Amino acid sequence: MKETAPTLIQSAPEGAPSLLEKVWRALAHPVLWAILTTLVAGVLAAHLGLPQLPTALANDPLAAATWLDSAASAMPGGRVFRALGLFDLAHNLALRALLPLYAAVLLLHLAGGALRAWLVRELDSPERWLPGLHAWDAVVDSPASDATWQEECAAICAGPRTAFEAGEVISLGMCDCHHRAQWLGLAWELGLLTALAALLLNLYSGWQIDPIVLDPGQSASLTPYAARDVSLNEDASQLALCCPLVATPVSRGSVRSDGVSIRVIASGRAARVVLLADGRPLQLQAIEESARVARQLVVHFPESRSERVIAAPEANLAFRLVALDDGGVRVQALDADNQILFSQDVRDPAALPIDETLILQVAPTSYVTLRAQGRPWTWLLPLAGLLMLAGLMARWRRPYWRVGVRVNDAGMALRWQGAARTRSLFQRLLDDLTSTH
Repeated sequence: MKETAPTLIQSAPEGAPSLLEKVWRALAHPVLWAILTTLVAGVLAAHLGLPQLPTALANDPLAAATWLDSAASAMPGGRVFRALGLFDLAHNLALRALLPLYAAVLLLHLAGGALRAWLVRELDSPERWLPGLHAWDAVVDSPASDATWQEECAAICAGPRTAFEAGEVISLGMCDCHHRAQWLGLAWELGLLTALAALLLNLYSGWQIDPIVLDPGQSASLTPYAARDVSLNEDASQLALCCPLVATPVSRGSVRSDGVSIRVIASGRAARVVLLADGRPLQLQAIEESARVARQLVVHFPESRSERVIAAPEANLAFRLVALDDGGVRVQALDADNQILFSQDVRDPAALPIDETLILQVAPTSYVTLRAQGRPWTWLLPLAGLLMLAGLMARWRRPYWRVGVRVNDAGMALRWQGAARTRSLFQRLLDDLTSTH
């Protein structure tokens, strides 16, 4: 006759826990761990995906506020991100409390896991409580022999450790599974600690320069933050980071090397202008753009139909350039009386004669606006991911459990310890024991 399946009763350690034990359990509680992990994962995502306050503005409150307003208005949800301090993680006061707390919780989990792995190096009675495991008790109203015990343990674990001590009145049996995998399971906490270390190191040793505006053929230095230069080639098609040299098409949007990331945050239309007098370039002055003076000017068009004016004092001329909808540029030459000398639409590089000695060279092109970021410890994140994957696989595929039994003529009293999801294995063991007898 098949016996009624026994009821599982979750057990707890005897005696009232001490204050230290209460603090330990509170900090090691899985709900707290899950909440903190979610928050830190969000911070890490913000660190990798959101622009951060440029390092040079950290000590200038007015400039910092202006930059933060601009960053917040440039993306959906930006106002919320700014309110949470996600655009300035390095100076986020809440983060200074969150990250040390998370580190402490991870260290407690790591210490508990290491203690558990050390305690299970030898098969022991489940009467000794192991940190981080659940425990259940059950009673079966029939005894079991040594052979039966080993057979039933082997049915739920490949290669279990088993022991059975037969006594005149009471016999003791023990069994556990996957004790060696406990050490590999610690890779989960080690991976999280590695990711946390990468985040902390990047926050306090990283940097950002924003914006960097490059015209074709122009370069910019990243010093004092990095001994590197970023440049845009003559036809505005390729970005290069040097040195060592790493180049990528502008269309890809970013280039990375040795912890330095250059990202294109905007691009726009422009025109390169040179005025030659008998083959000699004359000084030109951009009227709208900070009165720049150069022998070769690149003027920017923020949008279609934008207008720019360039003065040539040495020739007593001015030039009006208008961005056309089709990508071309309308060029007008004006004399001292503001009379139009000529008007011509240019879509490819062109040389426009003004008189016998003056030639205006105009070439439609483009410019880019860049953001440079230094994240020297980002290389730790792939390592953290591998550690977390190894630890997760060990815990999922090789969860540790152990069970002990006291046998007398009246039946068996069993205690099981293991992760919450191993409860079904205990129920299976009980079902097999009751159906066998």
